[in-house]
Amino acid sequence: MKFYGFLIALFGLVYAEVKSIPREELTRYRLECLIQNPKASKYFVNLLNLEYPDVPEVNSQMDCVAEKLGALDRKTNQINVDRVAAIFSVDPNNAEDMDIIKNCFVKREGEEVHLRSGYLCLLNTRLRDNMKKYLVGE
Repeated sequence: MKFYGFLIALFGLVYAEVKSIPREELTRYRLECLIQNPKASKYFVNLLNLEYPDVPEVNSQMDCVAEKLGALDRKTNQINVDRVAAIFSVDPNNAEDMDIIKNCFVKREGEEVHLRSGYLCLLNTRLRDNMKKYLVGE
């Protein structure tokens, strides 16, 4: 019986780690990051339309939100692929979809990690609808 209690507690911890963040929190994070990065406000509509201009303000805004979502760790300069999958409601047991995410967020040696290129990559895959549903609400 103790073993089952342990499994339930363990599942609760794992589930808490990978569950998606509600859109209300996403909105709050977006606004918090805009306050920190006011120059990005002129691109806010672009970002809401899944358009990611190649400018430093967009990279800063996207990276800030990703850090708050737990998808980007600036200390290690790494993308948390499992977290990206959870945010966009991708089944972690679907190896093909996980490979898509991993390939889109590959870190090249010596490069600074930014979410922009990974998001653009995902928009050109079948995971686009997952992104739109979460980021835009479609």
